[in-house]
Amino acid sequence: MASALLGCGDFFAGVGGRRTGHPGAATAIAWVASLIGGIVAGVYVLVFQPKAFNVDDLLWTLAAVLFFSLARPLLYLGMERGPMSTFAPVIGVVGLVVPALVGPLTGQALTGLESLGVLVAVPAVVLVVAEGEFPSIVSVRHSPGLGLGVITGVLIGATSLCFGQIDPDAGAMPAFVVQAGAVLLIPLVARTFRPMAPMRAEVLRFGLLVGLVDAGAIIGSVIAYQRGNVAVVAAIIGFAPVVTITLAWRVFGEKVWRWQWVGAGLATVSILLFAAAV
Repeated sequence: MASALLGCGDFFAGVGGRRTGHPGAATAIAWVASLIGGIVAGVYVLVFQPKAFNVDDLLWTLAAVLFFSLARPLLYLGMERGPMSTFAPVIGVVGLVVPALVGPLTGQALTGLESLGVLVAVPAVVLVVAEGEFPSIVSVRHSPGLGLGVITGVLIGATSLCFGQIDPDAGAMPAFVVQAGAVLLIPLVARTFRPMAPMRAEVLRFGLLVGLVDAGAIIGSVIAYQRGNVAVVAAIIGFAPVVTITLAWRVFGEKVWRWQWVGAGLATVSILLFAAAV
């Protein structure tokens, strides 16, 4: 559920940024989405109260707030710039590999299948960022979505690691704290690279849509990370870019080249290897 909702939310954010036409639309939509998500998560927490939320849970949640507040505006900015069919898979694969590589330091060692998944993920990213021809070092290095996609994927992977350290008894409380914290931090983040767009009707409309969709995604992913192996849960949520790519392809008519399809296939294999790991 979280994977499907995240893919839809990312697509709507990209559409909103393009239609608004203001340079700071992506960060404005991210802020509104966090505000709406915080309200929804707050109501959810009131209805389904956590059994416990200790100091360690709070510290890991605050770390997640920092990573999430950086990742969300960058994610929407990348979707706005496009092409989504390149940017989304890079984020998905990098966001998957980071928990896998860092997981052993937190007591979650890689299995043989997970190690193989990391190896498959590398050529997947290289092929996905190729557009129209077999990738070379020059074409990969100059891909418009590579750098921002890798940075955003690392931040999302770090957020996943933080969620994975929180006790299941915390329930959806981390989702509420993360969304509320993002409301405070995103304007500060925006000042460093692009001021937020004015809160016009279109920004508010898309922010509301993305916020409602992503609220369910974030609550679902937080609970999933608490209950399962971080790398495996990240792999399942890694299917989100498939939804984004499909929507971009069918709705926007974005061109997906032959080598990108091969890369997407390898990314799917990588995700399945993680999901099948025990």
